Amino acid sequence: MAKMTRADVLAKAGYAARGVVYGLLGWLALGTRGKADEGQNAVFDMVQDMPGGGVVLTLLVIGLVAYGVYKLASAAVDLERHGQDAKGLAVRAGAGFGALAYLAMAWAAAKFALGYRHYASEGAHGGADMAGGVLGWPLGWVLVGLAGAAFLAAAVFQAIGAATGKFMKRMAPDAPRATEALGRAGLAARAVVFALVGWSLLRSAWLVRHAEVRDLGGVLAHLRGHETVYLAVAAGLLLFGLFSLICAKYRVVPAIDVVHATRRRFN
Repeated sequence: MAKMTRADVLAKAGYAARGVVYGLLGWLALGTRGKADEGQNAVFDMVQDMPGGGVVLTLLVIGLVAYGVYKLASAAVDLERHGQDAKGLAVRAGAGFGALAYLAMAWAAAKFALGYRHYASEGAHGGADMAGGVLGWPLGWVLVGLAGAAFLAAAVFQAIGAATGKFMKRMAPDAPRATEALGRAGLAARAVVFALVGWSLLRSAWLVRHAEVRDLGGVLAHLRGHETVYLAVAAGLLLFGLFSLICAKYRVVPAIDVVHATRRRFN
């Protein structure tokens, strides 16, 4: 049980699940563009129809939950040592919002795994629905705005990673040669996606209108009118999926028990 709460175990399971989701989404976006508008749900629908799809979906749920827990711990106790300065806090805040996104993704996958395909499909664009619920809270627009700012900050860091390749410092020395190229292309695509998601959240907060929010599928639908950018982002998401699968084996993550670390941090 203790091993299951170690940061390295959680992260590696999460990277594997993230790789499958992004890789298949990029593949769908390149091959069946309209289907990709459903974002993550298109991936889960595709997986469910495969032989053994129920088992694969269950594994995806486990991996996405693990990654969400890892991101929450990264935000709370600074597992990756980003520090307490403005940049470090911004990265950790982005990890916190990212954790919520992956846990929501896990919930969507769970609905497919449990056989609620129709119910899950009705919430294909869950980002707008979630933002609509938050906007109904007192000062909910502040939370949505903060989420938008976090996504924009994450987009900047993704773009920096794509330009500099600094992420390789956290990869094992024996990682495949193609790792850096795949990571740069994938992070560039994610920078575009995160920027558009963040901007849509800020607009939603400013206008207090949840229909402005775009999730992964909404971003792809928006970009379909821009052929070159769409193809580049779709290919980038596919490459990011491959990069994530490499991370599942070669990413260096501290073997820290996140439960114990969190207890020490807040006791």
